[in-house]
Amino acid sequence: MGAKRELMPFLVMLFALLPFGYYMAGSIVYNGVAFTNTDCWGNFDQNTPEQFAPLRNEVPLNESENPENISSEIMTGLSEYWWDGYESATIDVEDEDIYLSAWYLKQNESMPWVMFVHGIRGCKADGSMLLPSGMLANAGFNVIVFDLRDHGESSIDDDRVSGGQDEWVDVIAVFDWLIDEQGADPDKIGVYGNSMGAGTAAIAFTLDDRIQSVWLESGYADMGDIVVEELEFQGYPTFLGGAGIFAGKIIANQNLIEHYPIDAATEIGDRHMYVVHGNQDKRVRVHHGEKMCNEALEHGDENKITCWFDDSVIRYDVGRGMESDEHQTLMLTQTTKYESRIVEFFSNSLM
Repeated sequence: MGAKRELMPFLVMLFALLPFGYYMAGSIVYNGVAFTNTDCWGNFDQNTPEQFAPLRNEVPLNESENPENISSEIMTGLSEYWWDGYESATIDVEDEDIYLSAWYLKQNESMPWVMFVHGIRGCKADGSMLLPSGMLANAGFNVIVFDLRDHGESSIDDDRVSGGQDEWVDVIAVFDWLIDEQGADPDKIGVYGNSMGAGTAAIAFTLDDRIQSVWLESGYADMGDIVVEELEFQGYPTFLGGAGIFAGKIIANQNLIEHYPIDAATEIGDRHMYVVHGNQDKRVRVHHGEKMCNEALEHGDENKITCWFDDSVIRYDVGRGMESDEHQTLMLTQTTKYESRIVEFFSNSLM
């Protein structure tokens, strides 16, 4: 009996400490995974719309010592996609003390606009933004690339990303700015997103049915899955996914699973969607694209939905030995086809 009495305070203390330990483990995971990087991996130091290159390890890919499996157009004809005459803008987010930094090119009042939404720790100076926007600029489209909150030259809110849960509001702020300040027709504004930007664009597409056309490059569909996969990618134990989500609510009042990108497919109606994903993608696995595609085809007009899944790996050496990349690389490995498809999609869906 005495032993039980001595043990009871220990058990009470143990159970009292368990939630704290759960929170502490989750906070380590959340802060590690959600941190941002405003310098954009060296892109701001080297890239503008007038002269840019895709970078790896802060070195332009066209300076790679081993350009195998990188399309020849990127190696020898990159300047074809540079867009001169761009302007800068600062865009306020309504009802929030946040501004967004943007570059835009307005070529023709009668042509559609396409907005470009970058991925996690990316920015408007990222080659994966400037290359596809250059493809559309060459075709006469008006284009705008911008930094999401906590990225690049935009406002720093809390130095964390939310996987699109907050950032989707930034997409709508730019959409409204194009209407109010540039006289754009809302039916002629398309949205392009890659990686986290695709997830963010999908959430915006779900929550604002004015968006009629969306291109989703290497994006995720399921927030629960991507949280676990991101932990694995960054070397954290995957069983701490729930703890990380819990800590996000406590630390930043952030619900990381409030909005699911997949809802863009179930709520698509008669709108347009293009889903692109590389089969070997390790950063955001191809099953996300496949799920988005299948749900969109089930719920939408199959004549307005296109899905493109293909093998795509680049191998390069920019001073650290041979490396490879499989994430959002189809624009590099199949540049001509990518350009043809993106121009055709936004032409058909917006004009």
